[in-house]
Amino acid sequence: MIKKLGFIVALCSSFLFFSPFVKAAEIQELTADELDYLYNELGFTEAQVNSLPASHLKDFVAGKAEVVSSFDEVYSFDENGVSTLAAIPSGDLSFSGNVLKINTSDVSGYNKFYAFANFRWLTHPAFNLTDKITIGFPSNLGVYFKTSNGNIVGHYSSTSMYNKSTGGSTQLASSTTPDKWQVGAGVASAHDLRTTLNASQFNEGTISQYFYIQTGLSGKGNAQFEYGHNRVVGSIGISIGSSVGLSITPSSTTDIRSYAASFNY
Repeated sequence: MIKKLGFIVALCSSFLFFSPFVKAAEIQELTADELDYLYNELGFTEAQVNSLPASHLKDFVAGKAEVVSSFDEVYSFDENGVSTLAAIPSGDLSFSGNVLKINTSDVSGYNKFYAFANFRWLTHPAFNLTDKITIGFPSNLGVYFKTSNGNIVGHYSSTSMYNKSTGGSTQLASSTTPDKWQVGAGVASAHDLRTTLNASQFNEGTISQYFYIQTGLSGKGNAQFEYGHNRVVGSIGISIGSSVGLSITPSSTTDIRSYAASFNY
């Protein structure tokens, strides 16, 4: 019995030791040319490459994707929920993302796009609850999502634990189904923050979604990325409006960090 217990402990220890490299192992599915395109043509960081499925990354390369909008910001939270934008080490949350246009489409008559955002906590928030991210589109943009069996497809989200001392990430959960969605308005993801962290460990995560716009249309469009964090016990609400699409519901106990991306279509 003792020998069996020792084997189980060793097995668990082995998993914990290697788990930060699970996502990195998936990137081995990419060729040197594919990685070159992602890093040098799209300007992706290693963290961004490691956060997305290899199948999506391969699709970007095969479809000659181009970045049409990007952002990279650091926010600091204060007791009143007011954000101070500053790219400084004392910031609480990094929030970055891109909108890509993929120049080959799998939907006839529609141009293909991809929106994604990454977050990483730079501190340990007082409350480790379920945070949410939304990607919202205004109704006049006419965004189309592919569907299957009554659900939106082309979605991916994940929650991970980043280890600052090793530079590796341990994926805790992932989903190909949005937490909330509304046809033409956007998608939301939910991220259960880990409560037991040491000084080197930080919560991080990703949301991404394929979307389509009719090829006969042209102009400028917007996508609104929002991160919602509750400072007390409770759930984060999701709202739907014609001007911004899906978004975090304002609340006196919810910190909301927003970014409005602009892109040509």
